[in-house]
Parts: sequence; structure tokens; C-alpha cells
Amino acid sequence: MEQPAHNIAGSLNALLVLEVAVRHSSLSRAAKELGLSQPAVSRHISTLEGRLGQPLFQRNNNRIVPTPNAQRLADAVALGLGHVDQTWVDISAPPDRGEITLACTFGFADQWLMPRFSDLRAHMGDTRVRVVTTDQLGAIDLSWLDVAVVWDVAATPDRPYFPLIRDEAFPICSPAFLARHPEACEDLSRIPADVFLHFDTGRSGFLTWNAWFARVGLKPPKFGKSTEFDAYPFLLQSVRRGEGIGLGWTGLVDQALEDGEVLRLGPTASSREASYYVQHRPFLKQDASLQFLLDWFRANSNL
Repeated sequence: MEQPAHNIAGSLNALLVLEVAVRHSSLSRAAKELGLSQPAVSRHISTLEGRLGQPLFQRNNNRIVPTPNAQRLADAVALGLGHVDQTWVDISAPPDRGEITLACTFGFADQWLMPRFSDLRAHMGDTRVRVVTTDQLGAIDLSWLDVAVVWDVAATPDRPYFPLIRDEAFPICSPAFLARHPEACEDLSRIPADVFLHFDTGRSGFLTWNAWFARVGLKPPKFGKSTEFDAYPFLLQSVRRGEGIGLGWTGLVDQALEDGEVLRLGPTASSREASYYVQHRPFLKQDASLQFLLDWFRANSNL
């Protein structure tokens, strides 16, 4: 291990200059990127050429062309610095910014998180919880987030996680709808297909109406092509207004059930252990805020 270090001892700054000069094929642009004068860049290159015993650039009027050996050395420097930079990020403690970033779906934020948010803020004290909401969790880079409430943990398999909400789906409607369709309490198969409200489940794994009927062993109506709600709060609002029957999930309709805004119509079905998981970045140093947040989620889990 001593010989490689001896070979580059005293040349680290010059190697960095070489990598930038090769990348730009220009000493002046290298000087600009590094905040050095062009003569200083030239001196670093000359130092390397003297130590290596060979020229590193071919001069062609105002252009410089790196030699094959210069390109090889610059590529090695770039690879090594990239590895060092990534390792630096991996092992560095996050700055004490007094903030935790949490991502979740629009429906989860509206129906589960917001009713509990005052309690969460009190639990977190001076640490701010910044909430990022999107129904396209698979389309964003989750690696920059501290915590994400997800239905699929495979998108970032290197991140720890734990289940949060039991997967339970069941039909729901408003009291006004049930008054108009009392037969819904007896047999959902007798209800016209056009009053079933559909949610675009995408790749979430949440049950569709056809899947729910199959799980509970009932014959489904003949659903044609129907409009799907692309955000769960919109579907729930339609159910509240008595416009039809929707599928409700434990955790997302608890408050509406408790307030009597919606009623359960049929049995519960599920397709997996949990509908939502809390997934978080690995613990680093000075991570008390992250631990507080995870403790709060565990205390509010129904599993």
C-alpha cells in the first residue's frame, strides 16, 4: 500500500488540474473552472510531465490535445474522485437543518396524515416536517428523501422499512345513497354497474372492484369502460356526496366512518399484509430527528 501513495505524493492537486484540462481540452477553461490563473494550470501540468517523463498534451496552435496516456490518467482520476465523492456522501452525517423531508401520496396525506399532523408537530418539537405529496411516487427520486410512505418498497430496496397500515378494503357509501338503494345491504351484485366508483390504482397493488368481488366470492356486475379517479380524496368526496359506491381502505376512511359521513356496505378483502410502508434512509450520525419521526409512525401503526 505504500508504493502507490508514494507515486502520487505531492501530485494530488496537479492530478485534479489534469483531469479538468483533459475534460475541456483547454488550459484556459480548466483555469476558469478551478478558479486558478492559466500560468498556474500550466505549472501543474509541467510538474506532472516532469514526474512522468513524458508530454501529456500535444499543442496545436491554440488547442491542446491530450495524449493517450494523459487520457488514461485523467479517466483514472475522475473514477477515483467519483468514488471518493460518493463515499463522502455515504458516510457524512446530514447537516443539522432542523428539518425532515417526508413523501407520501395525496390520498395518504389528506386522509391519514393531516388529521394527525398537529400531534406529529408536537412530537417533533423544533424539527420541521416538510411533506412532499405525489401520487406518482415511482416517478421521483426517493433517495434524497429522509422518509417516504410507500406501497411498494422495491423501488429503493436498500432502504429499511416497516409496515404501517393493515391492508383492508371494503365497500363504502353515504347514508343518503343507502337510503336510495337499501338493496345494497343485501347483495352488491344487484346494484347497477354505473354507480360503482373506480380508483386508478396504477401499480400500487390496491384492489380494484373486480379484484374485491373475486376475493369475497361474489359475482361482480358487468363493468364497462368507466372513468377512474386519479386521486383518492376526489373519489371519497364523490362517495360523501352520495354519487355512488367506492372502495374504502383502513387508514384512509377511518375519520369519515367515525363521523358518519360514509358507511360500510360489505365484507373486507385484502391482497397483502399492509397497504402502506414507512421506508427511510439508513441511520447516520446525529439522527435523533429521524428516530423521533419513525417512533411516531410506529406508535400510530395499526399493525
